[in-house]
Amino acid sequence: MQKVLLIVLVASFVFGCKPNQKKEKTGPVQVPTIASEWQHIFNPNDTRSDIDTTWYTNDHCFAKGPNGDWHAYGIIGHKPINPWTGENKFFHISAKEFSQNKWEDHDYALRVKEGVERVLWAPHVFEENGKSYMFYNIGNMQENAPNFASWGQLCMAESDDMFEWKRHEFNPLFSDPGHARDSYILKEKDIYYFYYTRTFNEVDLRSCVAVRTSPDLKHWSGPKIVHTQPYEVDWGGDAESPFVVKKNGLFYLFVCRAMTKYEQTHVYWSKDPMNFPIENFVCELPTHASEVIKVSDNEWYISNTGWDKKGLFIAKMEWKDK
Repeated sequence: MQKVLLIVLVASFVFGCKPNQKKEKTGPVQVPTIASEWQHIFNPNDTRSDIDTTWYTNDHCFAKGPNGDWHAYGIIGHKPINPWTGENKFFHISAKEFSQNKWEDHDYALRVKEGVERVLWAPHVFEENGKSYMFYNIGNMQENAPNFASWGQLCMAESDDMFEWKRHEFNPLFSDPGHARDSYILKEKDIYYFYYTRTFNEVDLRSCVAVRTSPDLKHWSGPKIVHTQPYEVDWGGDAESPFVVKKNGLFYLFVCRAMTKYEQTHVYWSKDPMNFPIENFVCELPTHASEVIKVSDNEWYISNTGWDKKGLFIAKMEWKDK
């Protein structure tokens, strides 16, 4: 009997489970749907017309501050579009209520650090214990970086008030091929998951979403590819803007397939946050670089933006049984 118990305990350790451990219940796969008209909450041309009238926003994020205000940060630039020369600061807007018609425009949250940062792309803000952590990409300083699957550098900044940001002293946190960028952080069972866009490797240019894990937001594991699209391009552009939602025990990956169609988001489901098979397709949404925002248990929103729009839009989102 003792030998049998020992075998069970050893097997449990090897295969990563505990005796009598209850599996988390999962609900049926649900479909996110756009449930309202689009609301134009931020048009950068409203306050920058003295410089240009072709301002746009792109990859962005939303976060709720310690005083209950909502904040959004993201890429901003103007035509002619050149991400490597024209996307070098982050816009910052805020609102008392998420559904507020027009959000207040603030000074830029970050500007490139000359000689160190070439671009500022795709911020994501993660809130924990009254502190804000911003994750973003700075490209690299190689002259020909835009012309191959160059290594994107993923960095972090911290803030106590969501206005002043201090860069982490040991930036970059890590670097990956295929212009690695488009950060998203998920916390699940005391583990932090850092999702981002990249190519499969430097020569296999399939568009991918990778993940690294951490116990503390500062020390990260090696990468694991969790989702792959067949489209090949130096910058992994058919698996952009990854966003992961956990709902009823299932994980949903939102990914922008911008090379197939600029305004196209695909959603995939999984029971495992480390693997989103392409076969687990849920639906397609007509959006670009979308974020999903849970305001309350019964109030969800989705955002939309891009080079072809003048700013940032939101709409209500609902989950329906498949």
